[in-house]
Amino acid sequence: MKEASRQLEHYIWSLAVLWSVVIVVSLGYNMFKVRHDTLESARIEAAVAYEMTILYRHWNAKHGGVYVPVTEETLPNPYLSHISEREFRTPSGKLLTLMNPAYMTRQVYELAQERSGIRGHITSLNPIRSENAPDPWETKALQSFEHGETEISLVEKMEGKDYMRLMRPLITEKDCLKCHAAQGYKEGDIRGGISISIPMEPLWAIMRIHMLRLLMGHGLLWVIGLSGIALGGQRLKRSDRKRKQAEEELKRLNEELNGYVKRLEAANKDLESFSYSVSHDLRVPLRAIDGFSKILLEDYTDKLDEEGKRLLSIV
Repeated sequence: MKEASRQLEHYIWSLAVLWSVVIVVSLGYNMFKVRHDTLESARIEAAVAYEMTILYRHWNAKHGGVYVPVTEETLPNPYLSHISEREFRTPSGKLLTLMNPAYMTRQVYELAQERSGIRGHITSLNPIRSENAPDPWETKALQSFEHGETEISLVEKMEGKDYMRLMRPLITEKDCLKCHAAQGYKEGDIRGGISISIPMEPLWAIMRIHMLRLLMGHGLLWVIGLSGIALGGQRLKRSDRKRKQAEEELKRLNEELNGYVKRLEAANKDLESFSYSVSHDLRVPLRAIDGFSKILLEDYTDKLDEEGKRLLSIV
C-alpha cells in the first residue's frame, strides 16, 4: 500500500511539473511572439513612413520642385544656386523660392520629429550638405546597399532611447537629375538612402501591457490546472484508499473463510474417525443380535406365535 501510494504521489507531482512546463513554454512563446510582432509593427510603420516620403518626393520631383514663400525657416537653398529660377517675385511682390524634394523632406522630418518623435534623415556616402553625412549605422547600411541589400532594419539606441531604424536605398530617377546630375549620378544609380527612426517607447508600453495580460492569463491557467490536478489527485487517493480497504476486507474474509474450511475439514476428519469407531464398535454386538435372532427364528419357530415371529423379524 505504501509503495502504491508513493507511485500515485509521484504520478501527481509529475503531472504538475509537466503542466508547469507547458505553461512556461506557452508563456515564453507568446511573449516572444508579442515582442516579434511589436518589432514588426515598428518596422512596418517605418516602411510606411519611407514609402510616403518617396511618394511626396516623387511628386515634388515630377513637378520640377515647388515654390514657397521665403521665411526665416525657409531660406533660398544655396545648393540650388546653379538654377536660374531658384527664386522670383510674384506680381504682388512676394518672394518665392524653389524647394526641391530634399529640402521639402528635411522640413517634413523636422515637423515629424517635433510632433511624433519620428526621425528621418536623407544621407549619402557622398553628401552635398555636411548635415546629410551618415552616422556609423547609416554608413554600414549604405555600404550594404552597394552589395545588393534593399533594406536594413534593427532596434538601436539614439540619445539613450530605443528606436526602430529602417533604411532603404534612394534610387536616382530621371526627375532627380535636375539637381544631382552635377554629382555624376545617372538614372537608376543609388545616390544614398533615407533612414527612418521610429521611437519604440510607445510600442514598448503597449507590449508590456500585452505581456502583463499574458502573464496574468497564464498564471490563472497554471493555478486552475494545478487545482484540477490536486483535486483529481485527492479523488484518486480516496478511491485508492477505498479500493485498498476493500481489498484488505476481502483478504480478511478470505482468511476467515480459510479458517472455517480448515476447521470444517478437521471436524469432518473427526466425524469420519468417530463414524469408523462407532461402526467398528457396533459391528460385533449387531452381528450377535442378528445371529441370535436367526437362531430363534430357525430353532424355536414352532414355539412362537405369529406376532412373536413378526417382532423377531423386526429385531
